[in-house]
Amino acid sequence: MDQTRISDYDSEIEDSKSEDWTFSGADTKYFTHGLHPYPARMIPQIVNRLLNLYSNPTDLIWDPFCGSGSTLVESMLSKRQSIGTDLNPFAIFLSRVKTRPISPTKLKESKSNVFDRMHQLKKEQKRFDPPKMPNIDYWFASDVQLDLGIIRHAIDSISNESIRNFFLLCLSSTVRDVSYLKKREFKIVRMKKEKMKVFKPDVLSSFISHVDRCIPLMAGFKRNLPESYFQPEIIEIDNRDTPIESESIDLIITSPPYGDHSTTVAYGQFSRYPALWIGLELESVKTVDKRGLGGRAKREYDQNALESDILDLTFSAIRKRSKKRARDFYNFFFELNQSLMEMFRTLRENSVACIVVGNRSMSRIRIPTNLIIVELGERIGFTHERTIGRDIPTKRMPWQNAPENIEGVSADTMHTENIVILRKT
Repeated sequence: MDQTRISDYDSEIEDSKSEDWTFSGADTKYFTHGLHPYPARMIPQIVNRLLNLYSNPTDLIWDPFCGSGSTLVESMLSKRQSIGTDLNPFAIFLSRVKTRPISPTKLKESKSNVFDRMHQLKKEQKRFDPPKMPNIDYWFASDVQLDLGIIRHAIDSISNESIRNFFLLCLSSTVRDVSYLKKREFKIVRMKKEKMKVFKPDVLSSFISHVDRCIPLMAGFKRNLPESYFQPEIIEIDNRDTPIESESIDLIITSPPYGDHSTTVAYGQFSRYPALWIGLELESVKTVDKRGLGGRAKREYDQNALESDILDLTFSAIRKRSKKRARDFYNFFFELNQSLMEMFRTLRENSVACIVVGNRSMSRIRIPTNLIIVELGERIGFTHERTIGRDIPTKRMPWQNAPENIEGVSADTMHTENIVILRKT
């Protein structure tokens, strides 16, 4: 494989005309899947099909990068046991809310009480201290802070933790609506000054609309759960070192980050200010992107460490353009390999890991992530069963970005995904 052709290289992808994996036009936000946005979310239709292909009812499913909880919700609906792990505290909070069925009657009762309390506090012009966060006045107008404080205080009066968390998640969506954060961005970017001058959000109305939108979603989830379902175990932890027993997992379904958070999807930045308004701890929230794969490690390239010819070739191509970006690339895959090793350890013999990945670009070099994962997996002991390619019809991600932050220089982001199937033999 010539280095000059690496951006075009993509082989061993199954062209399956008998199965449509694109799911174009499908509702990807049904039930609790639609409670809250999350970047680069794995759509539930993929999870559901993989569950049916590679597992049976009561099997134990693990999602090492559980994110917004798509695998966990679908496992509940399919009578599977499941474990979700993630190091992002907001992802853990979101997954727990989405997988905790609540009676819509109880939610409507709480809604009435919260709204009454909220309007009364507004009428009395009550003032509450905002949570501790950096540069709060830079991101939130003073009147917005007051109204968010009123909503938070009204929610805090709910005694039931699951119901309280449901309303806090609605508050989280509201925070993004009413802040100066630029909309439809993952990273923390402030909207332009001219837009800020005319930006006058109705905070209470925004919160009310999210509550009214989310209660029917929870009602549908609860109504469609089987009589006997398994409540997932959700653990805030780095998946490279878990308490999961060896050879205890029947199936892994996951979608790891496409690269280190600082240069791809900044999950921590996306959730930072909503997370702080709902009461998550500042230190753990602000360090998510540094703690993610490749976020902090500065190890130097070692050709013998990972034993992937395609990785070595890609590293060389990137290094010709940027030594720093090449080191970022190498550190990400070094740590992803550690996650793959933990997947292999926990899987039962003859079980599979289904890994949904996109092939991003770095320094305008396309990275064949799916092929690198296959090579790394085979070195660990997996057998590559197949790779399924799929188009991405819609996604919360820009179709182009500026990977080197140079004006006028842009590169395509991911328009396709690959589902890599590795079997432990």
